[in-house]
Amino acid sequence: MEYRVELKTVTSPDEVRIEDDPVRKGYSYDFRMSDGRKIFTIPEKAVVCVAQTTRIPTTMDELKELSTPKTNEFSIFYTVWSYEKGYGRLILNYLLPLLNTNRYVTLSPKTEMAKRFHLRNGAKMIADNDESYNFEYYK
Repeated sequence: MEYRVELKTVTSPDEVRIEDDPVRKGYSYDFRMSDGRKIFTIPEKAVVCVAQTTRIPTTMDELKELSTPKTNEFSIFYTVWSYEKGYGRLILNYLLPLLNTNRYVTLSPKTEMAKRFHLRNGAKMIADNDESYNFEYYK
């Protein structure tokens, strides 16, 4: 299968449909774009939200507290969704080499689907928390 990839940094709310996020409902565009948080997209195919943090969060409240544009310690992938099979994995694979941080970690919901997705895509589970999983990706 051939994939068309045009990875973009989102700069306007009309470039992404936040309401389609199946995992982090209730978090606004403004939240996702402030304090060291960004949104990346392969238009009409996939979306990933990333936060720069000083340490690994285990909850969304911690993510909010730890997010800052002034660090290159952690890139936290806290939600990813796709509109076509294969593009969730693809957006992560294309984004990893572009980020300039020391470690690449997820803040994933505690579901079997999230666990299978990240393990199948080469991540290693580094924490099984009360409310979440953390997986680490390597360049």
